[in-house]
Amino acid sequence: MNWLKVSIHHPPDAAEALSALLFAEGAQGVWEDLPDAQGRVVTRSGFEPARREDLERLLPELVERARAAFDLAPGDFEWRLEMEENHDWAEKWKEGLEPISVGPALAIAPTFWPEESLPEAARVLRLDPGLAFGSGHHATTFLCLYLLAELAPEAARILDVGAGSGILTLAAAALNPQALTVGVDNDPETIEVARENAALNNLAGASFSGAALSDLSGKFDLIVANITLNPLLELAPLISERASDNAKLILSGLLDSQAEEAASEYEKRGWKLSRRLNRDEWTGLLFARAL
Repeated sequence: MNWLKVSIHHPPDAAEALSALLFAEGAQGVWEDLPDAQGRVVTRSGFEPARREDLERLLPELVERARAAFDLAPGDFEWRLEMEENHDWAEKWKEGLEPISVGPALAIAPTFWPEESLPEAARVLRLDPGLAFGSGHHATTFLCLYLLAELAPEAARILDVGAGSGILTLAAAALNPQALTVGVDNDPETIEVARENAALNNLAGASFSGAALSDLSGKFDLIVANITLNPLLELAPLISERASDNAKLILSGLLDSQAEEAASEYEKRGWKLSRRLNRDEWTGLLFARAL
């Protein structure tokens, strides 16, 4: 069978965003290849050949969205379309997707991983990347999971801003089934994927909503937001309004070079930075309310 291969050369910062955008456009599989001669990541994906005309129109838009989100230069990106024969793109994305152990309390494993080879943990979530990208392998997701494993068991009301695949909402619900756990996202497709993932993992306590932060009721004592810098800055007032007096706040989706700007904005709004974690070139920030 013939497939249409999309190849995008880009800085590492944009990898997860581009993968999510390609899956959202119907990619049969998305994966990262070896870096090119300039050190750029090469993200490849497979589509049905009938999508060629659509993709020729859409790819410049997708690349521009990723470029703008990370404030990168247009020359940092290069893309092309080409036909390839007899390649099982639907299986290719599984390569490199192995279980992730967050600690004794939690692990994440792909749905296709055999039961007998699962890591030892009190709870193992089953998740695959789909229309919403998020299976725990990206550094920012792992940093959030690491902090949730520590903080979620003590929280009564937990909010996940920009839930995507739902991985952080589901992790919080698995770590603390008694808590009220809510994930919000403004994309109806990702909300549907998140709800399917909740059903797959029998986590009825995890709820998802497309409501705006300003429309949510009540305060939350643990909030996590794994999104990019610009949305974190824009949402700082609304996120802060949803926090209880003794709340903890986890922020990620930040490059190391962006952490100071994010921390400064939230400190202006009554938060005190208590911990900074790093993984690869990414940062996770933990705040507490400064009373």
